[in-house]
Amino acid sequence: MKDYRPASAGAWAVFLVSLLLCSWHLDSGHNANTLSRAAMVAALVEHGDLRIDAYHELTADKALVNGHYYSEKAPLPALLVTPFWWAAHRAHLVTPGEHGLLTDGLLRLGGFLCGSLPLAFIIALTWLRLRDRSTALPAGWMAVLPFLGSFLFVYSGSFHGHLLAALFLLLAWRARNTGHHTWAGAWAGAAVLSEYSLFLFPLAWVLQDLLMRRSRDLFRLCMGGAPWLLLLLAANWKVTGSPFTLPYAHVAEHVDRSGGVFGLSLPSLQALWGLLFSSYRGLFTHAPVALITMFTFLVLRPRTGWREWFTHPLVLPAMALVLMMSAHSMWWGGWAFGPRHLTALAVLLLAGGVPLLPDRGWVRWSFLALSGWGLISSISAKSTTWYGLPTGVLHPFREMIAPMLSGKALTTLQWPVELGFSPAMGTFLFLLTFAGALYLLRRNETPA
Repeated sequence: MKDYRPASAGAWAVFLVSLLLCSWHLDSGHNANTLSRAAMVAALVEHGDLRIDAYHELTADKALVNGHYYSEKAPLPALLVTPFWWAAHRAHLVTPGEHGLLTDGLLRLGGFLCGSLPLAFIIALTWLRLRDRSTALPAGWMAVLPFLGSFLFVYSGSFHGHLLAALFLLLAWRARNTGHHTWAGAWAGAAVLSEYSLFLFPLAWVLQDLLMRRSRDLFRLCMGGAPWLLLLLAANWKVTGSPFTLPYAHVAEHVDRSGGVFGLSLPSLQALWGLLFSSYRGLFTHAPVALITMFTFLVLRPRTGWREWFTHPLVLPAMALVLMMSAHSMWWGGWAFGPRHLTALAVLLLAGGVPLLPDRGWVRWSFLALSGWGLISSISAKSTTWYGLPTGVLHPFREMIAPMLSGKALTTLQWPVELGFSPAMGTFLFLLTFAGALYLLRRNETPA
């Protein structure tokens, strides 16, 4: 039964329920990736500078330029967190620790703003597209289950840039579809400044507009993205002395000497399999509902010619992203759960594909089965090791996650533990809250 309440009320309900679940676990683990971004925030607030010299020993993910250390990450996630941490510091809500303002609280704040909030918004946007459609299951379930039952949930609550970038790219795609090309350029620019590899999407749109001779659309797209391009050039100049040189070109540790540009060479079949289907980092293994959304898009959609495929805003850049990642010498993404560098692609497959699923019986049972497996996998990972899986663990669930579950080695990175509950009780309360959330989402769609 569909939701007869105003769309805004239903969307807020879905958003708040999702936010509660996505922020239950907040990551304060000392991971080189998250610490690099946190170091940039702390340096800006504490020293008014991009140099992370005071914190550089905490992270291996850094650039060394002219004797000074900088974060080599795409800058927007850290820049967005900075004013919030500055305000908290000015209001004396922050107690400096052993490393000044780079504290566990900063890591949790970054995880909430760049992980929990974006995924909750993504889920709410998906629900808005579902609410007026005939769906095989309640729209709230179809919006929530694919995302929580995927590797995306494991990164919610963590100060990475992947989910934030994916949200911006999703908004850019929606804007382009509705003819708001200035907004498409603006959101796409924000996505690129959150994750550099996503430049493939606005680049593809520019080429499409050029070849289709859509000069007005191209102009608006470029005008929307221009401020972000200028910010990127200014940040590069400030750090490296050249507006066209990324800090990533000056990585201080773990330097990739495999040849090519930034570790890129030619795509490999091993990497393609690993990124798409393997139990190691496979997209369709770690976001299983994407299997039926891809099937629907490729098989059930109306037949189209090459022109429609070429002009589609997602097909070519998505394929290019997969090929580029499979050409990287570290395509697996280091210590990770799932293909973290394909986060934006997973979001597009789910947010764009779930609303296209037909109201049929096979969708109902396959959706529930795939979501069920995804939930077991993602909640188990989030309750134990998060994304802290060594690169040599080829079958993460069997080799590491399941043994930790059986040994009751549950994570302390959940807010009930901060309140004095045991990790086991915190995990139980999460499962209870999740069950209650599904009930409330179902009730949210009964007639007002």
